[in-house]
Amino acid sequence: MEIEKNQGVLIDAYVNQVHDKNKVDPSENKSDKTAAKTDTVVISDAAKRIQEIRSQLDAVPDVDEEKVAQLRKEIEAGTYQRSADDIAGKMIREGLINDGVK
Repeated sequence: MEIEKNQGVLIDAYVNQVHDKNKVDPSENKSDKTAAKTDTVVISDAAKRIQEIRSQLDAVPDVDEEKVAQLRKEIEAGTYQRSADDIAGKMIREGLINDGVK
């Protein structure tokens, strides 16, 4: 490999460029710190309301223990009576409601 005279100039230019990048400008640090101080997060009223409703829903149990206990007693006592029409109607209503939610 042959080294030419102007390659030294290119190397010097590269070294100067690297040194310039490593220098820290104090004014740049101040602007970075100021920018970090001005960052804020604002939650809209709607988002706050959604959070409140979600926490209220989380407080509601998934299963109505009282109703389950009552139905269990009726089944064990042999007094649980529901008509097939009532059951079918409720199943259809639930299906329509669930389809509407999608």
